[in-house]
Amino acid sequence: MSDTFMPFKTKKYLAIAKEPVFVGTGGYRIGRVDNTIVRDPATNLPKIPGSTISGNARYYSWLSYKSEGMNKEMNIACSKGKTTKDEKEEKKEACGTCQVCLTYGFINSEEAHSGLAYFSDARILFFPVPTMIGTVWLTSDEIVNEFIETGGDTISVENNSFLYSQSLENSLPQNNEGKKILNFGWIMLEASNSINPENWQIKKDTDDDEVANLTEILNRINKRVCVVSENVFRHIVNSNLETRTSVSINPITGAAESGALFTYEALPRGTVFILDVTYENPVNYMKDEPIEIVIGTVEKGFKLFSSLGIGGMGTRGFGKIEIIDNWLDEKEYWQKVKNFIEKLSSDINELVVEINELNRKIETEEDNNKKTELTKEKDKLEKEKQAIERKKSLWMEYVAKIKTEKEVCVNNENDILNILEEILLLNGEDNNEQNQS
Repeated sequence: MSDTFMPFKTKKYLAIAKEPVFVGTGGYRIGRVDNTIVRDPATNLPKIPGSTISGNARYYSWLSYKSEGMNKEMNIACSKGKTTKDEKEEKKEACGTCQVCLTYGFINSEEAHSGLAYFSDARILFFPVPTMIGTVWLTSDEIVNEFIETGGDTISVENNSFLYSQSLENSLPQNNEGKKILNFGWIMLEASNSINPENWQIKKDTDDDEVANLTEILNRINKRVCVVSENVFRHIVNSNLETRTSVSINPITGAAESGALFTYEALPRGTVFILDVTYENPVNYMKDEPIEIVIGTVEKGFKLFSSLGIGGMGTRGFGKIEIIDNWLDEKEYWQKVKNFIEKLSSDINELVVEINELNRKIETEEDNNKKTELTKEKDKLEKEKQAIERKKSLWMEYVAKIKTEKEVCVNNENDILNILEEILLLNGEDNNEQNQS
Protein backbone atom coordinates (compact mmCIF):
# COMPACT_ATOMS: atom_id res chain seq x y z
CA MET A 1 0.00 0.00 0.00
CA SER A 2 1.33 3.44 -0.89
CA ASP A 3 2.37 5.89 1.83
CA THR A 4 0.37 8.59 -0.01
CA PHE A 5 -2.37 9.93 2.25
CA MET A 6 -5.82 8.60 1.44
CA PRO A 7 -8.92 9.92 3.25
CA PHE A 8 -10.70 6.57 2.89
CA LYS A 9 -10.34 3.13 1.35
CA THR A 10 -12.97 0.72 0.06
CA LYS A 11 -12.53 -3.06 0.03
CA LYS A 12 -14.95 -5.46 -1.63
CA TYR A 13 -15.37 -8.88 -0.05
CA LEU A 14 -16.96 -12.11 -1.21
CA ALA A 15 -18.59 -14.54 1.19
CA ILE A 16 -20.12 -18.01 0.87
CA ALA A 17 -22.72 -19.48 3.20
CA LYS A 18 -21.46 -22.61 4.99
CA GLU A 19 -24.90 -23.04 6.58
CA PRO A 20 -28.35 -21.61 5.84
CA VAL A 21 -28.53 -17.93 6.78
CA PHE A 22 -31.54 -16.45 8.59
CA VAL A 23 -31.79 -12.71 9.19
CA GLY A 24 -35.41 -12.19 10.12
CA THR A 25 -37.71 -9.22 9.72
CA GLY A 26 -38.58 -9.29 13.41
CA GLY A 27 -42.13 -10.61 13.39
CA TYR A 28 -44.75 -12.89 11.91
CA ARG A 29 -46.24 -12.18 8.50
CA ILE A 30 -49.06 -13.72 6.50
CA GLY A 31 -47.54 -15.69 3.64
CA ARG A 32 -45.69 -18.85 2.75
CA VAL A 33 -43.87 -18.93 6.10
CA ASP A 34 -44.37 -17.34 9.50
CA ASN A 35 -40.87 -15.86 9.90
CA THR A 36 -39.60 -14.21 6.73
CA ILE A 37 -36.08 -12.97 6.01
CA VAL A 38 -35.01 -9.44 5.16
CA ARG A 39 -35.41 -8.41 1.52
CA ASP A 40 -34.33 -5.44 -0.54
CA PRO A 41 -37.51 -3.40 -1.10
CA ALA A 42 -36.39 -2.40 -4.61
CA THR A 43 -35.69 -5.90 -5.96
CA ASN A 44 -37.49 -8.16 -3.44
CA LEU A 45 -34.28 -10.20 -3.21
CA PRO A 46 -33.04 -11.45 0.20
CA LYS A 47 -30.00 -9.73 1.66
CA ILE A 48 -27.96 -9.46 4.85
CA PRO A 49 -28.29 -5.88 6.14
CA GLY A 50 -25.12 -3.89 6.74
CA SER A 51 -26.29 -3.24 10.31
CA THR A 52 -26.29 -6.98 10.99
CA ILE A 53 -22.80 -7.36 9.54
CA SER A 54 -21.48 -4.38 11.50
CA GLY A 55 -22.99 -5.54 14.81
CA ASN A 56 -21.57 -9.05 14.52
CA ALA A 57 -18.19 -7.80 13.27
CA ARG A 58 -17.90 -5.43 16.24
CA TYR A 59 -18.57 -8.13 18.81
CA TYR A 60 -16.26 -10.64 17.10
CA SER A 61 -13.46 -8.04 16.82
CA TRP A 62 -13.82 -7.43 20.54
CA LEU A 63 -13.72 -11.19 21.24
CA SER A 64 -10.62 -11.60 19.11
CA TYR A 65 -8.72 -8.78 20.83
CA LYS A 66 -9.77 -9.97 24.29
CA SER A 67 -8.57 -13.50 23.51
CA GLU A 68 -5.19 -12.01 22.54
CA GLY A 69 -5.02 -10.05 25.80
CA MET A 70 -5.17 -6.68 24.09
CA ASN A 71 -5.80 -3.49 26.07
CA LYS A 72 -6.61 -3.74 29.77
CA GLU A 73 -9.07 -0.85 29.38
CA MET A 74 -11.16 -2.74 26.82
CA ASN A 75 -14.34 -3.97 28.54
CA ILE A 76 -17.75 -5.44 27.73
CA ALA A 77 -19.14 -1.96 26.96
CA CYS A 78 -16.61 -1.63 24.11
CA SER A 79 -18.31 -4.57 22.38
CA LYS A 80 -21.51 -2.49 22.22
CA GLY A 81 -20.11 1.02 22.06
CA LYS A 82 -22.24 2.28 24.93
CA THR A 83 -22.73 1.94 28.67
CA THR A 84 -23.76 -1.56 29.72
CA LYS A 85 -23.68 -3.84 32.74
CA ASP A 86 -20.99 -6.45 33.24
CA GLU A 87 -21.35 -9.91 34.79
CA LYS A 88 -21.42 -8.31 38.26
CA GLU A 89 -24.28 -5.99 37.24
CA GLU A 90 -21.89 -3.04 37.48
CA LYS A 91 -22.19 -0.30 34.87
CA LYS A 92 -19.30 -0.06 32.43
CA GLU A 93 -18.60 2.63 29.86
CA ALA A 94 -16.92 2.14 26.50
CA CYS A 95 -13.27 3.09 26.99
CA GLY A 96 -13.06 5.20 23.83
CA THR A 97 -9.37 4.38 23.35
CA CYS A 98 -9.24 0.77 22.12
CA GLN A 99 -9.22 -0.35 18.49
CA VAL A 100 -12.84 -1.50 18.70
CA CYS A 101 -14.08 1.91 19.88
CA LEU A 102 -11.92 3.63 17.26
CA THR A 103 -13.23 1.45 14.43
CA TYR A 104 -16.91 1.09 15.25
CA GLY A 105 -17.58 4.24 17.27
CA PHE A 106 -18.66 4.75 20.88
CA ILE A 107 -20.46 6.99 23.33
CA ASN A 108 -19.59 7.49 27.00
CA SER A 109 -20.09 10.18 29.64
CA GLU A 110 -17.16 12.27 28.36
CA GLU A 111 -17.33 12.04 24.58
CA ALA A 112 -18.75 10.28 21.55
CA HIS A 113 -17.31 9.40 18.15
CA SER A 114 -18.81 7.87 15.04
CA GLY A 115 -17.35 4.69 13.60
CA LEU A 116 -14.74 4.69 10.83
CA ALA A 117 -15.96 1.52 9.05
CA TYR A 118 -19.02 1.81 6.80
CA PHE A 119 -20.67 -1.51 5.90
CA SER A 120 -22.84 -2.14 2.84
CA ASP A 121 -25.56 -4.77 2.70
CA ALA A 122 -24.36 -8.22 1.62
CA ARG A 123 -26.19 -8.91 -1.62
CA ILE A 124 -26.58 -12.15 -3.54
CA LEU A 125 -23.98 -12.64 -6.25
CA PHE A 126 -24.59 -16.34 -7.05
CA PHE A 127 -27.51 -18.42 -5.81
CA PRO A 128 -27.47 -22.26 -5.76
CA VAL A 129 -30.40 -23.88 -7.56
CA PRO A 130 -31.17 -27.60 -8.03
CA THR A 131 -31.47 -28.72 -11.65
CA MET A 132 -31.65 -32.01 -13.53
CA ILE A 133 -27.87 -31.85 -14.05
CA GLY A 134 -27.14 -31.05 -10.40
CA THR A 135 -26.65 -27.76 -8.58
CA VAL A 136 -25.80 -24.70 -10.63
CA TRP A 137 -25.15 -21.19 -9.32
CA LEU A 138 -27.49 -18.64 -10.79
CA THR A 139 -27.09 -14.90 -11.17
CA SER A 140 -28.84 -12.19 -13.14
CA ASP A 141 -27.79 -9.93 -15.99
CA GLU A 142 -28.24 -6.84 -13.79
CA ILE A 143 -26.07 -8.28 -11.01
CA VAL A 144 -23.31 -9.23 -13.42
CA ASN A 145 -23.34 -5.83 -15.12
CA GLU A 146 -23.22 -4.08 -11.74
CA PHE A 147 -20.46 -6.08 -10.04
CA ILE A 148 -18.42 -8.00 -12.61
CA GLU A 149 -15.97 -7.25 -15.41
CA THR A 150 -16.84 -10.04 -17.84
CA GLY A 151 -13.72 -9.97 -20.02
CA GLY A 152 -15.66 -9.60 -23.26
CA ASP A 153 -18.80 -11.65 -22.50
CA THR A 154 -21.98 -9.81 -23.50
CA ILE A 155 -24.53 -10.24 -20.72
CA SER A 156 -28.04 -9.67 -22.02
CA VAL A 157 -30.80 -12.21 -21.41
CA GLU A 158 -34.46 -12.51 -22.41
CA ASN A 159 -36.99 -13.63 -19.81
CA ASN A 160 -37.43 -17.09 -21.38
CA SER A 161 -33.72 -17.93 -21.81
CA PHE A 162 -30.44 -18.25 -19.94
CA LEU A 163 -26.70 -18.00 -20.51
CA TYR A 164 -24.56 -20.92 -19.39
CA SER A 165 -20.95 -21.52 -18.47
CA GLN A 166 -18.86 -23.31 -21.10
CA SER A 167 -18.17 -26.03 -18.54
CA LEU A 168 -21.86 -27.02 -18.77
CA GLU A 169 -21.88 -27.26 -22.57
CA ASN A 170 -21.98 -31.06 -22.76
CA SER A 171 -24.25 -31.51 -19.74
CA LEU A 172 -27.32 -29.60 -20.87
CA PRO A 173 -30.29 -31.72 -22.03
CA GLN A 174 -32.17 -30.96 -25.25
CA ASN A 175 -35.87 -30.70 -26.05
CA ASN A 176 -37.65 -32.27 -29.01
CA GLU A 177 -36.52 -29.41 -31.22
CA GLY A 178 -32.88 -30.01 -30.37
CA LYS A 179 -32.56 -26.84 -28.27
CA LYS A 180 -30.59 -26.90 -25.04
CA ILE A 181 -32.82 -26.50 -21.99
CA LEU A 182 -32.51 -26.62 -18.23
CA ASN A 183 -34.86 -26.48 -15.28
CA PHE A 184 -34.11 -24.04 -12.45
CA GLY A 185 -36.30 -25.46 -9.74
CA TRP A 186 -39.81 -25.31 -11.16
CA ILE A 187 -39.11 -23.24 -14.29
CA MET A 188 -37.73 -24.55 -17.61
CA LEU A 189 -35.70 -22.17 -19.78
CA GLU A 190 -33.97 -22.40 -23.16
CA ALA A 191 -30.22 -21.89 -23.44
CA SER A 192 -29.06 -18.84 -25.34
CA ASN A 193 -25.28 -18.38 -25.50
CA SER A 194 -22.32 -19.71 -23.56
CA ILE A 195 -20.15 -17.56 -21.30
CA ASN A 196 -16.66 -17.96 -19.88
CA PRO A 197 -16.61 -17.07 -16.15
CA GLU A 198 -12.89 -17.87 -15.98
CA ASN A 199 -12.30 -14.36 -17.39
CA TRP A 200 -14.57 -12.63 -14.89
CA GLN A 201 -13.28 -10.23 -12.24
CA ILE A 202 -14.96 -8.08 -9.59
CA LYS A 203 -15.33 -4.47 -10.72
CA LYS A 204 -13.55 -1.62 -8.99
CA ASP A 205 -15.54 1.55 -8.35
CA THR A 206 -12.31 3.55 -8.10
CA ASP A 207 -8.70 2.73 -8.94
CA ASP A 208 -7.82 2.61 -5.23
CA ASP A 209 -10.44 -0.04 -4.37
CA GLU A 210 -9.27 -3.50 -3.30
CA VAL A 211 -11.46 -6.34 -4.53
CA ALA A 212 -11.73 -10.02 -3.67
CA ASN A 213 -10.47 -12.66 -6.05
CA LEU A 214 -13.50 -14.04 -7.92
CA THR A 215 -11.48 -17.01 -9.20
CA GLU A 216 -11.48 -18.70 -5.78
CA ILE A 217 -15.28 -18.58 -5.56
CA LEU A 218 -15.69 -19.81 -9.14
CA ASN A 219 -13.37 -22.72 -8.41
CA ARG A 220 -15.40 -23.65 -5.32
CA ILE A 221 -18.61 -23.81 -7.36
CA ASN A 222 -16.80 -25.55 -10.24
CA LYS A 223 -17.64 -22.64 -12.56
CA ARG A 224 -21.19 -24.00 -12.83
CA VAL A 225 -22.67 -20.55 -13.50
CA CYS A 226 -25.83 -19.59 -15.36
CA VAL A 227 -27.29 -16.13 -15.98
CA VAL A 228 -30.99 -15.27 -16.29
CA SER A 229 -32.89 -11.99 -16.50
CA GLU A 230 -33.46 -9.98 -13.33
CA ASN A 231 -37.22 -10.63 -13.44
CA VAL A 232 -36.78 -14.38 -13.63
CA PHE A 233 -33.94 -14.41 -11.09
CA ARG A 234 -36.12 -12.78 -8.44
CA HIS A 235 -38.80 -15.47 -8.80
CA ILE A 236 -36.34 -18.36 -8.84
CA VAL A 237 -34.53 -17.14 -5.71
CA ASN A 238 -37.70 -16.63 -3.69
CA SER A 239 -39.04 -20.01 -4.79
CA ASN A 240 -35.88 -21.89 -3.81
CA LEU A 241 -35.19 -20.55 -0.33
CA GLU A 242 -34.75 -23.17 2.35
CA THR A 243 -37.87 -23.53 4.50
CA ARG A 244 -38.08 -25.28 7.85
CA THR A 245 -40.76 -26.06 10.38
CA SER A 246 -40.08 -25.98 14.12
CA VAL A 247 -42.14 -26.68 17.20
CA SER A 248 -41.67 -26.03 20.92
CA ILE A 249 -41.55 -29.10 23.14
CA ASN A 250 -43.25 -29.20 26.53
CA PRO A 251 -40.44 -30.15 28.98
CA ILE A 252 -42.88 -31.95 31.27
CA THR A 253 -44.84 -34.06 28.77
CA GLY A 254 -42.18 -34.30 26.08
CA ALA A 255 -44.89 -33.57 23.51
CA ALA A 256 -45.33 -30.61 21.21
CA GLU A 257 -46.69 -27.43 22.77
CA SER A 258 -50.14 -26.50 21.51
CA GLY A 259 -50.01 -23.61 19.02
CA ALA A 260 -46.21 -23.50 19.01
CA LEU A 261 -45.67 -24.73 15.43
CA PHE A 262 -43.95 -22.15 13.22
CA THR A 263 -42.19 -22.04 9.86
CA TYR A 264 -39.31 -19.93 8.61
CA GLU A 265 -37.14 -19.45 5.53
CA ALA A 266 -33.44 -18.97 5.00
CA LEU A 267 -30.85 -18.43 2.30
CA PRO A 268 -29.45 -21.87 1.44
CA ARG A 269 -25.94 -23.17 2.04
CA GLY A 270 -23.69 -22.26 -0.88
CA THR A 271 -25.16 -18.81 -1.51
CA VAL A 272 -22.42 -16.37 -2.56
CA PHE A 273 -22.60 -12.78 -1.33
CA ILE A 274 -20.79 -9.59 -2.22
CA LEU A 275 -20.33 -6.68 0.18
CA ASP A 276 -18.01 -3.75 0.62
CA VAL A 277 -16.62 -1.87 3.58
CA THR A 278 -15.39 1.71 3.30
CA TYR A 279 -12.71 2.54 5.86
CA GLU A 280 -12.22 6.17 6.84
CA ASN A 281 -8.75 7.34 7.77
CA PRO A 282 -8.46 8.25 11.49
CA VAL A 283 -6.22 11.14 10.43
CA ASN A 284 -9.40 12.85 9.17
CA TYR A 285 -10.32 13.26 12.86
CA MET A 286 -6.86 14.35 14.07
CA LYS A 287 -5.98 10.86 15.31
CA ASP A 288 -2.54 9.26 14.92
CA GLU A 289 -3.70 5.69 14.24
CA PRO A 290 -3.13 4.52 10.64
CA ILE A 291 -6.07 3.35 8.54
CA GLU A 292 -4.59 -0.18 8.60
CA ILE A 293 -5.59 -0.51 12.28
CA VAL A 294 -9.22 0.15 11.33
CA ILE A 295 -9.05 -2.37 8.47
CA GLY A 296 -7.29 -4.97 10.62
CA THR A 297 -9.86 -4.62 13.40
CA VAL A 298 -12.82 -5.29 11.09
CA GLU A 299 -11.07 -8.22 9.45
CA LYS A 300 -10.37 -9.79 12.85
CA GLY A 301 -14.14 -9.86 13.29
CA PHE A 302 -14.78 -11.17 9.78
CA LYS A 303 -12.52 -14.16 10.39
CA LEU A 304 -14.88 -15.39 13.14
CA PHE A 305 -17.98 -15.35 10.92
CA SER A 306 -17.16 -18.86 9.73
CA SER A 307 -17.13 -20.18 13.32
CA LEU A 308 -19.70 -18.10 15.19
CA GLY A 309 -22.04 -17.16 12.34
CA ILE A 310 -24.36 -14.27 11.66
CA GLY A 311 -28.09 -13.69 12.06
CA GLY A 312 -30.57 -15.82 13.99
CA MET A 313 -31.06 -19.54 14.69
CA GLY A 314 -27.34 -19.95 15.34
CA THR A 315 -27.91 -22.86 17.74
CA ARG A 316 -30.01 -24.67 15.13
CA GLY A 317 -27.40 -25.03 12.41
CA PHE A 318 -27.76 -21.59 10.83
CA GLY A 319 -25.58 -18.59 10.15
CA LYS A 320 -21.99 -19.61 9.43
CA ILE A 321 -20.54 -17.77 6.44
CA GLU A 322 -16.96 -17.62 5.23
CA ILE A 323 -15.51 -14.31 4.10
CA ILE A 324 -13.15 -15.19 1.28
CA ASP A 325 -9.53 -14.29 2.02
CA ASN A 326 -8.90 -10.68 0.98
CA TRP A 327 -7.14 -9.77 4.19
CA LEU A 328 -4.75 -6.95 4.87
CA ASP A 329 -1.17 -8.19 4.57
CA GLU A 330 0.07 -8.95 8.11
CA LYS A 331 3.58 -7.68 7.50
CA GLU A 332 2.20 -4.42 6.15
CA TYR A 333 -0.12 -4.14 9.15
CA TRP A 334 2.68 -4.47 11.71
CA GLN A 335 4.90 -2.06 9.78
CA LYS A 336 2.12 0.54 10.01
CA VAL A 337 1.73 -0.21 13.73
CA LYS A 338 5.47 0.34 14.15
CA ASN A 339 5.21 3.71 12.38
CA PHE A 340 2.27 4.61 14.61
CA ILE A 341 4.14 3.75 17.83
CA GLU A 342 7.16 5.71 16.59
CA LYS A 343 4.83 8.69 16.18
CA LEU A 344 3.55 8.20 19.74
CA SER A 345 7.13 8.08 20.99
CA SER A 346 7.98 11.26 19.11
CA ASP A 347 4.93 13.02 20.55
CA ILE A 348 5.90 11.97 24.08
CA ASN A 349 9.46 13.25 23.64
CA GLU A 350 8.22 16.59 22.30
CA LEU A 351 5.87 16.94 25.25
CA VAL A 352 8.72 16.15 27.68
CA VAL A 353 10.76 18.98 26.17
CA GLU A 354 7.82 21.40 26.43
CA ILE A 355 7.07 20.39 30.03
CA ASN A 356 10.71 20.77 31.07
CA GLU A 357 10.79 24.22 29.50
CA LEU A 358 7.64 25.21 31.38
CA ASN A 359 9.14 23.94 34.64
CA ARG A 360 12.14 26.20 34.12
CA LYS A 361 9.88 29.16 33.45
CA ILE A 362 7.78 28.43 36.55
CA GLU A 363 10.89 28.29 38.75
CA THR A 364 12.11 31.68 37.57
CA GLU A 365 8.74 33.45 37.27
CA GLU A 366 8.08 35.93 40.10
CA ASP A 367 4.57 37.03 39.07
CA ASN A 368 2.14 34.66 40.84
CA ASN A 369 -0.61 35.12 38.23
CA LYS A 370 1.72 34.23 35.37
CA LYS A 371 3.09 31.34 37.42
CA THR A 372 -0.47 30.00 37.87
CA GLU A 373 -1.11 30.22 34.12
CA LEU A 374 2.14 28.41 33.35
CA THR A 375 1.28 25.72 35.89
CA LYS A 376 -2.14 25.16 34.28
CA GLU A 377 -0.51 24.90 30.87
CA LYS A 378 2.03 22.41 32.22
CA ASP A 379 -0.70 20.31 33.89
CA LYS A 380 -2.58 20.18 30.59
CA LEU A 381 0.52 18.92 28.78
CA GLU A 382 1.18 16.39 31.57
CA LYS A 383 -2.34 15.01 31.13
CA GLU A 384 -1.87 14.77 27.36
CA LYS A 385 1.49 13.05 27.84
CA GLN A 386 0.01 10.52 30.27
CA ALA A 387 -2.79 9.65 27.82
CA ILE A 388 -0.29 9.03 25.01
CA GLU A 389 1.97 7.01 27.34
CA ARG A 390 -1.00 4.88 28.38
CA LYS A 391 -1.94 4.22 24.76
CA LYS A 392 1.66 3.34 23.88
CA SER A 393 2.00 1.07 26.93
CA LEU A 394 -1.12 -0.89 25.95
CA TRP A 395 0.19 -1.37 22.42
CA MET A 396 3.59 -2.48 23.73
CA GLU A 397 1.96 -5.12 25.94
CA TYR A 398 -0.07 -6.35 22.97
CA VAL A 399 2.96 -6.51 20.68
CA ALA A 400 4.91 -8.46 23.32
CA LYS A 401 2.11 -11.05 23.60
CA ILE A 402 1.80 -11.43 19.82
CA LYS A 403 5.57 -11.84 19.52
CA THR A 404 5.57 -14.56 22.19
CA GLU A 405 2.76 -16.43 20.41
CA LYS A 406 4.52 -16.23 17.05
CA GLU A 407 7.82 -17.42 18.47
CA VAL A 408 6.26 -20.73 19.53
CA CYS A 409 4.51 -21.26 16.17
CA VAL A 410 6.05 -23.88 13.92
CA ASN A 411 5.61 -21.71 10.81
CA ASN A 412 6.64 -18.40 12.33
CA GLU A 413 7.45 -15.59 9.88
CA ASN A 414 10.84 -14.04 10.53
CA ASP A 415 9.97 -10.77 8.75
CA ILE A 416 7.04 -10.15 11.10
CA LEU A 417 9.02 -11.21 14.19
CA ASN A 418 11.74 -8.74 13.22
CA ILE A 419 9.22 -5.90 13.01
CA LEU A 420 7.73 -6.85 16.39
CA GLU A 421 11.22 -6.90 17.91
CA GLU A 422 11.93 -3.44 16.44
CA ILE A 423 8.71 -2.13 18.01
CA LEU A 424 9.66 -3.46 21.45
CA LEU A 425 13.10 -1.85 21.19
CA LEU A 426 11.41 1.55 20.90
CA ASN A 427 10.81 1.50 24.67
CA GLY A 428 14.50 1.56 25.46
CA GLU A 429 15.26 4.28 22.91
CA ASP A 430 12.49 6.49 24.30
CA ASN A 431 13.75 6.17 27.86
CA ASN A 432 17.23 7.23 26.75
CA GLU A 433 15.89 10.31 24.93
CA GLN A 434 13.73 11.37 27.86
CA ASN A 435 16.68 11.02 30.28
CA GLN A 436 18.78 13.24 28.02
CA SER A 437 15.98 15.82 27.99
